[in-house]
Amino acid sequence: MRPVALELDRVLLIIVLALLGIGLLMVQSAESRVVSKPHDSLFHFFFNISGLHVLLAVALLLVLWRMDYRRLLGRTLWTSPATILMLISICCLALVLTHFGVTINGARRWLMIRVGAHHIGFEPSELAKWVLIVFIAAYAAHQSQQIRNFWRGFVPLIAVVGLTVALILKEDFGTAALMVGIAAMMMLMAGCKWWHLALFIPPAVAVGYFAVWHVPYRRERLLIFLHPHLDPQGAGYNPIQSLLSFSSGGFWGKGLGDGIQKMGYLPEDSTDFIYSLIAEELGFMGCLLVISLYMALVIVGWRVVHRADTMFTKLVAFGTTATVGLQAAMNVAVVTVTVPTKGIALPMISAGGTGWILTAGAVGLLMNIERSSRMAKAMGKEETVAPIQAEHSDAKIGIRGAA
Repeated sequence: MRPVALELDRVLLIIVLALLGIGLLMVQSAESRVVSKPHDSLFHFFFNISGLHVLLAVALLLVLWRMDYRRLLGRTLWTSPATILMLISICCLALVLTHFGVTINGARRWLMIRVGAHHIGFEPSELAKWVLIVFIAAYAAHQSQQIRNFWRGFVPLIAVVGLTVALILKEDFGTAALMVGIAAMMMLMAGCKWWHLALFIPPAVAVGYFAVWHVPYRRERLLIFLHPHLDPQGAGYNPIQSLLSFSSGGFWGKGLGDGIQKMGYLPEDSTDFIYSLIAEELGFMGCLLVISLYMALVIVGWRVVHRADTMFTKLVAFGTTATVGLQAAMNVAVVTVTVPTKGIALPMISAGGTGWILTAGAVGLLMNIERSSRMAKAMGKEETVAPIQAEHSDAKIGIRGAA
């Protein structure tokens, strides 16, 4: 009996559906502070804008899971869809900084698209985060002979990365820092010389210093980080309330929907601090479940990286896996007051249609890479086995003939 091969793409599908399901439940719990119509609350619990976001996220995941990923690579770098998407992302990021951008909760990160009488919010930094991964992978594939050359290979790539990060840095330091780290690791994997990247470390540190120390609210967060109780109603309020959520949740939690902190005490309870709400309502076991799902996704993603057979697929798989894993780690570190507060979401759990849809789509592309690698290896095995079987058949015929 042949052993059943573990299809890692289907494992990823289960993980994503679990994370999106937890996200939908917790977002609805966070937003169900006051229910005006108890008789139809269950209907509105699932059939609302968050439920629509989940459906769109799953739809994009399924499309990218089954499409031919080589279409993103293109025949040349300049005509590649990855390059076109990168240009669109940069234009959208630039529009955010103009009067077209919309400020929500003090941050200017959104564009509003009008569809009839409705306005749909769109966060270009989320698009740029995932498109940059695909662009670096496509650049490495098309410019493999030039990427080790400083002026002809490295500088054009670092210019695109720098421009993209600079447009995000003004309003979203956390996402910008994440993108810099992922891009640096991908560039090293692609073959860039380490000392080329080292040349840009001092400028990057200087930019980071000015972006934190010369922006009042970021400097205040950094200074109050070690002693949040010194300013309990100001910069220390969010960390204190987050820690209270963890301490009150205990091992099993207060129960889904029974949290107290969401009643106006814990800011951003459905977005940046949703993990604190999980800790309060689902307790240690709920937190452990979420962490286990992210760890499983990273482990499976790492297996996909090793199975990928081209530079493009290896880089895309690595970038996707590392982004989800590091972003989740950064969010958990923030809400547990391990690092200073910064606005970064918990992937596929924190409320946000753009984040849910694009992150699920990125994992769908990861699933596509695994599926294609598995099918290619299966075809290779069949081509290898067929001649062997033919040789055995000929040998048997020869023996019978001799008899």
